[in-house]
Amino acid sequence: MDWETSRLQQVTVAIAGTDNVRRAEYEKLLQSEHGIKLLANAVSDNNPGVDGSFIDRRLESRTNISVSQNEVARIKRLKPLVLLVNLNLFTDEDQALLLSLRHECPEVRMILLADEMVDDNQLIQAMEIGARGYIKYDNVQICLSKAIQVVGRGEIWASRKMLGRVVSRLLN
Repeated sequence: MDWETSRLQQVTVAIAGTDNVRRAEYEKLLQSEHGIKLLANAVSDNNPGVDGSFIDRRLESRTNISVSQNEVARIKRLKPLVLLVNLNLFTDEDQALLLSLRHECPEVRMILLADEMVDDNQLIQAMEIGARGYIKYDNVQICLSKAIQVVGRGEIWASRKMLGRVVSRLLN
């Protein structure tokens, strides 16, 4: 497939994470973006035409498994090309979620959405796990759509400084 053909195809996107306020913010940002199709599996204010009474029971979260396992199962069902992953702090739980996503959904291209508490070493660690890029929260409104398109084409979305650090780490 040539660049022009891939440029015209829609990039399917899902959002992982438990911060519903930020999730709604990202959904709102992506609603009218040309070339991006937001995948969701529940009724929201952003989807008023969907009748919630007919949502398939399989799409509901299960109570007998962890939040991370529910997220991984949801992403497996949605099969997005690009996955936005919220990282408020890079905790062991966040790391386990990324590892599970990489193992269960290896074809998904992850973009991390990180707050200022996540430092460069943690971002590098997340990229080693399989993230294809990251955006700091203060840049989301400016960069989100472009980052999704770039990562959707198979490229990396990171600063030159960060790429230099990743390459140095790989070489050592």
